[in-house]
Amino acid sequence: MASARSQSARRPSRRRARYGGYLVTTHATWRLGAAALAALVVALCGCGGGGGGAPPADVAGRVLLVSTNQPPDPPATVRVGGRSATTAVDGTFVLTGVASTATEIVVTASGAPELRQPLPTLAANTRTDLGDLFLSSQGYTATAVGRIVRVDTFAPVANARVRLSGQVQVTGADGAFRFTGLPVGLGGTTEPVGLVTAQGFEDKPISLDLPLGPPGNPPSDNDLGDIPISPPVGGIPGGPSNIRGAITVQGATDFAGTTVTLIDRSTGSTVATRQTASDGAYGFWVVAGAYAVRAEHVGFQTKTQDVTLQRPDRPVTVNLTLVP
Repeated sequence: MASARSQSARRPSRRRARYGGYLVTTHATWRLGAAALAALVVALCGCGGGGGGAPPADVAGRVLLVSTNQPPDPPATVRVGGRSATTAVDGTFVLTGVASTATEIVVTASGAPELRQPLPTLAANTRTDLGDLFLSSQGYTATAVGRIVRVDTFAPVANARVRLSGQVQVTGADGAFRFTGLPVGLGGTTEPVGLVTAQGFEDKPISLDLPLGPPGNPPSDNDLGDIPISPPVGGIPGGPSNIRGAITVQGATDFAGTTVTLIDRSTGSTVATRQTASDGAYGFWVVAGAYAVRAEHVGFQTKTQDVTLQRPDRPVTVNLTLVP
């Protein structure tokens, strides 16, 4: 019979260590490499940053107080996917290396309840700008609904990206959007609190004339109504126009090559310039105002005509004929 000493020598020795609240027992005869042990610890405690190997992304924005429209003092703390940052003096923050799978942002600051709200989908290796996030002492129970429409036809705009206090919604075919969990009291000033962006349109800042109220009894949404957005000033090729016409050249059948310039009469500055094709047609998309259309063609007299656009959805036609 083997001695107790020799049996003890054959028995694997055990080492006990505690990782992340879990008691891990390792046997000396099963020695784990450093990398394998680190992987085990991460799997047990779930402390890998919440990304699960997801590609990194950056998140940026600015934190303001609803009550003052100023950054919090002392600064706020912003957390996303296990990363955290303290806001700068101007309220801005940047979080780098966030897992692109992160779905929530958390903001804490003295004097306001903690803000927790969903993140828009983060793109890997890209910075997502959330714009301004507002903290409210009244909480985050407000809702807001509305519709994005074209300023010229009032037709709904699909796939418009609407951002309010860091939250993002994308409109459907009806142009409608609906937000929940917004700061109570947001708005009531001329300062923008959000932004609308859509392909082929100018960016449209959102200002709220009236502050957002809490849910009522019966519950009701804060209806922002129709928010009109405009195509870029000067128009886009093949796009709509509200100051339009044709320039003909006396004695010619091909009217290409005329330079048409739209001038803002209030400032004298050039708004946009077009070159006519063979049909002599031109067009501009602009906001309401007082303008002048100037036509120039080599070998012909320049002609200018004043025009006033009363409303963007009421086009004005200006036809000119140039003479030698």
